[in-house]
Amino acid sequence: MRQEQHRRPSERHITANGVSLWTATQGTGPPVVLCHGGPGLYDYLEPVASMIDDLATVHRYDQRGCGRSQDAPPYDIATFVADLDALRAHWGYHAWTVVGHSWGAELALMYALRHPERVGRLVYLSGTGIDPAWHAEYRRNRAAKLTPGDRQRLRRLDERRATASETDLARINHERSALLARTEYFDVTKLKQMPRYDRFPVNVALNATLGAEANRLEESGELPAQVAELTVPTLVLDGEADPRPRWARAQLAEQLPNGRHVTIPRAGHEPWIEQPQATRQALRAFLTASD
Repeated sequence: MRQEQHRRPSERHITANGVSLWTATQGTGPPVVLCHGGPGLYDYLEPVASMIDDLATVHRYDQRGCGRSQDAPPYDIATFVADLDALRAHWGYHAWTVVGHSWGAELALMYALRHPERVGRLVYLSGTGIDPAWHAEYRRNRAAKLTPGDRQRLRRLDERRATASETDLARINHERSALLARTEYFDVTKLKQMPRYDRFPVNVALNATLGAEANRLEESGELPAQVAELTVPTLVLDGEADPRPRWARAQLAEQLPNGRHVTIPRAGHEPWIEQPQATRQALRAFLTASD
């Protein structure tokens, strides 16, 4: 095993698609871009970048309206895809590997569907799949990991969200996120190691708008036929204890002509936290495969 070298990222703001985006770059080799989750959060994927930065030049960024990047609507999938492609053009790449986590996995997939010629490889990490049936099972899996008291508290918070003011909504979302964080892991003692999402405000309006669009796209039934035409080599990677149902990701991998599905045991939604070595091995094996 190589000795890990901690490469200090180079941070800068780049104007892409008319908006200023915070970026960080580390490593050397073929280009890889990491897309964070949310929507409405900000980059937390430096540990993932450090797993592969001896193999690749790894770019990370805060999406439009998130973290250190400029908050400039519109908030829609087409714009977020265009932002990502504008970063590719800025850095001068013909094609690159696109890695997305959670919501970022959906963004990475939408990017590959729109620009397949610009994606050498795709990593779909802890996404939700494209079948809208995942929502109901996710809620059941999530509830099963909560105590009865926590489930009751979550219901009350969800009821209050519908009519809360902006100030109250931020407080409700913070408490709700703290409750749900316990459901994301195989081993809840790893909770202290999870990425913290309080460094910058979460963009709640962006989350609601993009989330609603993503739901409509799933329900439209358009995605399976599009996915069946996507020949980009794709790794669908997840943890066995992610409350988002595994079958939905397995289904996506089967629909992709060049997809493969790897599940990491004893890990949840952020497998690099609970099983860093297994996550590192899976990513590196995929990035260096000859196909």
